[in-house]
Amino acid sequence: MLELDLRLERQNAALGALARHDCFVRADLAVCLRQINRVAIQTLEVARSSIWFLNDDGSSLICADHHDMSSKDGGTGVVLERADFPLYFQAILQDRVIAAADAQADPRTAEFTEAYLIPLGIASMLDAPILFGGRTVGVLCVEHVGLPRGWPRDEQVFTASLGDFVALALVAEERNRTESALRRAEERYRGIFENAIEGLFQMSPEGRFIDVNPAMAHMLGFADAAGFLAARGSSGTPLFVDPGRRAELMRLADVQDRVVGFEAEVYRRDGPIIWGGFSIRAVRGADGEILRLEGSVEDVTARRRAEDQLAHVALHDGLTNLPNRALFMDRLAQSLARARLTGIGSTVVVLIDIDKFSLINDSLGHAAGDRLLIDLAGRLAARLRPGDTLARLAGDEFAVLVEGLIDVDSAQAFAETLRSCVAAPFTLAADQDFFASASAGVVFAMGGEQGPEDLLRHAGTALHQAKAQGRSRCLAFTDEMRTEPLLTLKLQSDMRRAIERDDFVLFYQPVLSLHDRRLVGFEALIRWNHIQRGLIPPATFIPIAEENGLMSDLGDWVTNTACHQMRIWQERVGAATPLSLSVNIAPTQLIHPDVFTLLDRALAASGVDVRRMKLEVTETALAGDAELLPQRLRALRERGFQILIDDFGTGYSSLSRLHRLPIDGLKIDQCFVKPMLYDPDSAAIVRTIIALGKALNLDLFAEGVEDEGSAAELGRMKCEFAQGYHFARPLPIAAADALVDALVESVAAEAAARTLSPT
Repeated sequence: MLELDLRLERQNAALGALARHDCFVRADLAVCLRQINRVAIQTLEVARSSIWFLNDDGSSLICADHHDMSSKDGGTGVVLERADFPLYFQAILQDRVIAAADAQADPRTAEFTEAYLIPLGIASMLDAPILFGGRTVGVLCVEHVGLPRGWPRDEQVFTASLGDFVALALVAEERNRTESALRRAEERYRGIFENAIEGLFQMSPEGRFIDVNPAMAHMLGFADAAGFLAARGSSGTPLFVDPGRRAELMRLADVQDRVVGFEAEVYRRDGPIIWGGFSIRAVRGADGEILRLEGSVEDVTARRRAEDQLAHVALHDGLTNLPNRALFMDRLAQSLARARLTGIGSTVVVLIDIDKFSLINDSLGHAAGDRLLIDLAGRLAARLRPGDTLARLAGDEFAVLVEGLIDVDSAQAFAETLRSCVAAPFTLAADQDFFASASAGVVFAMGGEQGPEDLLRHAGTALHQAKAQGRSRCLAFTDEMRTEPLLTLKLQSDMRRAIERDDFVLFYQPVLSLHDRRLVGFEALIRWNHIQRGLIPPATFIPIAEENGLMSDLGDWVTNTACHQMRIWQERVGAATPLSLSVNIAPTQLIHPDVFTLLDRALAASGVDVRRMKLEVTETALAGDAELLPQRLRALRERGFQILIDDFGTGYSSLSRLHRLPIDGLKIDQCFVKPMLYDPDSAAIVRTIIALGKALNLDLFAEGVEDEGSAAELGRMKCEFAQGYHFARPLPIAAADALVDALVESVAAEAAARTLSPT
């Protein structure tokens, strides 16, 4: 912990000094970049640091400044082409930080191995994309020479902060900020990165300060303790912004004798209000009366601001900074609650999206699509009234919440003004204007009688109808549109024929060993290749199959197809190479009277080795029949199948019966894995599940691994296997075949090497 504190102190001091450097005042970009690189090298104790900027179309990175320990001069002009390093370019557009402890092994940086890493002796890289104007414009690259080194979280945050300083330098150059604006920016960054300062104090039983140490006085803006006591010593002189918080602290100290981590806003002698974290204890005499109160206070402003920022991130869209679905639904629920309480007032929801938006991404690239979305967000916001809410729900779908409109016609007219803002051309590239159209659906409600999900669904129905009627129009929801469930009935009918016509396909998501990142298997995931709608994800058709008794037929098709494919791979990899295939099995399949007959038939028809097949059952399913399901699982395990509990941690299963279940492994749900790097509670849950699995001698799989930091942390926690977008999305059969071929070649090469090596 001391080492971390020292690193944080050094990093914060470096950031503070950098913020005060006069190059930002002078808006001298070259000097700013050079100084940032020097700070990176000195603070992180690395050999090299460089800053690169993307060209206009994002196809190249151009070195703007380069610095290392052996030279005081920066090198510029070197160009990296996206075509030569596609994975790295993709990473800087997707990841907030690229922390490659082993740069030659990390797929995001391994492309540099032969031409760059090996010749220069670079072992590890820590890169921070530079965000400016809502998009990635470049990257700050820190390089370590020698043995590979890890990048702790604080060093990743520090490097990302240096990337923010590059953005600040760009702002300074572009806008030539005035001296006062630079001073405000300096104060802002100093406030964010300054160390928390702890102060000590003694108070009378009535709450009057009778002694403070210099640290507390300095924290609150005084030159010394005497100055503080003269100004704040009297209990009548306010220190707490909210007097009620002071009274609460005094009450708790009297009742509990000890209070820890009590936080409140406090005044400084001058400057902004800060957050103080108070710990206090009551010192009592022999008669039990309080003699004095003594304690400590630290400045927790930086942490509170960071928490506020995290809360903002959780409730806002990262691209447009608009409210996201969660915040929009919360505000919609509040609007309906107000209407129910008063019995009057209207609530209107408008959904709007770009017609054929996927064509923009496919033809012009996702960067152009993002620019269009940012531009559209600005146009929509400009047409809102005070109090309206604009949110980005997903992709190109925006939602607007409006209150106080008088009727459906006025609601539709308002929605049309929003939709029409798309008519003006969008400039997505230099000298290239793009014309788009949009469709909108609107729902009008009075009195708050409906729920937020109902309104959003009705607006979505109206939007779908608008698109079905030719797009580029706005429709209001009507009762007649409630017949849209007929579309669901159509899918039900189509599904029965699709099973007969074999219109379903399997995609395969790779499962890797975290120890050596080697392929150890796949999870088979079903998709519906609809003859008219194309690929339909399971979230759309699985509920339909469950409601219409088609899960057994669908599961039988999946099992037969998966066993047949695994037999092909089994023959290709050979008996000595461990490769398995996981198949999800629904509770309705488990309780089906013919479940064993169907599985036995699939095994016999394919000839697959059953030991290569894993069956995944969700944790929620185990909450069903406490006798039948374990019996069925035990019988399947006796046949040779491996049994995994899927989505573990979300089903509220009884841990007391877990050790009695016939299972071989746990799959940790992605809702805990994805936030584990920044959410201590999620990390604790993951750590507990792994410890539980180890104690029960179970295999452990992590789902939803989306970055190298999570993969590395899971490895440190001793989780054996993982899957997720960081490694690969679910793959069509051709791509999965290619991975199997690569595994076969790798195993053969290792065998040949062992044969040639001296004994």
